[in-house]
Amino acid sequence: MLTDRLRRLVRLPDAVLTGLLALFVAARVFICVRGDVFTAYDTFSYAHRGDPAFDRGSLVSLTGHAPRLWGVPLFYAIFPNDTSRAVAQWAVGTVAWALLAWALWTCLRTVVARVLAAAAVLAVALLPQVANWDFAILSESLSISLGVLTLALMLLWARTGSVWYLAGATAAAVWWTFTRTDIRVFVVFLILALAVAAWRRPARRRQTLVAAGALVLATIWCTAITPVVDRSYTGWSATPEVRHEEGLMLFRLRLHVLPDPEVKAIFQREFGMPSCAGMEEIAAGPAWETAKFAAAYEQCPEFKAWGERNAADVWQRYATAEPGVFARQLREVVRLSVAGSDYAKTERVVPVPVEKLVFPPRGWALKVLGAALLVAAAALVFARRRPALTLAAVTVAVGSGVSLLAGIWFGAGEYWRFGIQEAIGLRLAVLIAVVAAVDVLLLARRGHGTPEERGAPEAVEKTASGAP
Repeated sequence: MLTDRLRRLVRLPDAVLTGLLALFVAARVFICVRGDVFTAYDTFSYAHRGDPAFDRGSLVSLTGHAPRLWGVPLFYAIFPNDTSRAVAQWAVGTVAWALLAWALWTCLRTVVARVLAAAAVLAVALLPQVANWDFAILSESLSISLGVLTLALMLLWARTGSVWYLAGATAAAVWWTFTRTDIRVFVVFLILALAVAAWRRPARRRQTLVAAGALVLATIWCTAITPVVDRSYTGWSATPEVRHEEGLMLFRLRLHVLPDPEVKAIFQREFGMPSCAGMEEIAAGPAWETAKFAAAYEQCPEFKAWGERNAADVWQRYATAEPGVFARQLREVVRLSVAGSDYAKTERVVPVPVEKLVFPPRGWALKVLGAALLVAAAALVFARRRPALTLAAVTVAVGSGVSLLAGIWFGAGEYWRFGIQEAIGLRLAVLIAVVAAVDVLLLARRGHGTPEERGAPEAVEKTASGAP
């Protein structure tokens, strides 16, 4: 058995995948050896620092009595220091991206499409905008890697019908749900995709509905404890004196209202916002100065009273009263969110032109990604003969888009960090749609290809699922 597997690995075209994976692992090892661990203010709410000034209580709670959901802190608690945590994140990411490359390889039939898919996925994983998060002691590495792992295992399940792949995907998705509160949006769309799969594949219906049910329970669990987490986070916040709704309003005032004369005038005219010299002075500068901004807010009694009255709904009223101005600001925030960024410094191992194609400069990011999504939409017209890949591309694209907008609506701050999983998800959706279309078009051009190309995926699906 082992000898047969080794023979397949050195036989074309499988040898190409083996070579790509070997190069990928070598590049990832190089990145790991040369990477620098990055920590930020938020790090101490994910992992203890060994300093009483920062270690303010338990960081892991299944019921929400901790500053974060348990998915990341529980993982970090296993390891003794930040270096080992970064290496562990690197390992999870390496496995996840390699598995996605293999999953796409097995789902496609033509050699060209397989090589294109595997090479593209592995190249994306090596880009600084992706790889750097493995060295940041924050939530982004696991929120990216577990999403990729879930996608890979779901594709392998769709390809083979193996209940083990489905169980692995479900476990990864449950863990993923508890890395960040906004991941629930992705999970909801994953549940919908499973419902579609259950309808289309009666032979797999029971296992599919069990997996969907587990994810529904995870989503309910996460939703139930999120308000408790928000309240618990106050003890770790830079501005503990400010309640959650006011804190969100202060971020928006600092980033979007006071620095923008047009928006500032709207808030003063339409919503009666008073002036506060201290806040306006900070907002005029480049540094966020979050703690000082909150302190200035506390020192302006009239402004604070206005904030307490309006924090809950002033942003919604602004969007309704001035939709054009709101849309302008929203477009800018979306552009920042999808542009990508690198916090930890890692070695660049992919040619710069490739990096700029996938993650163009911020000024071009939204235009290029928008054009790519239009190409992907057109590609799905041809890719519909690959229903598993089509469903995956649509689920990832729509889930990423909705999650991105929801994150902007319900949050504020480092958009280029908070939206990184959505930015990567949109790019993966484009990639999947394009390679699926290429696969279908090449098969059609060749008169449905060789016997091996024609039958491999369907044969496995039929025998594994029992479908007629």
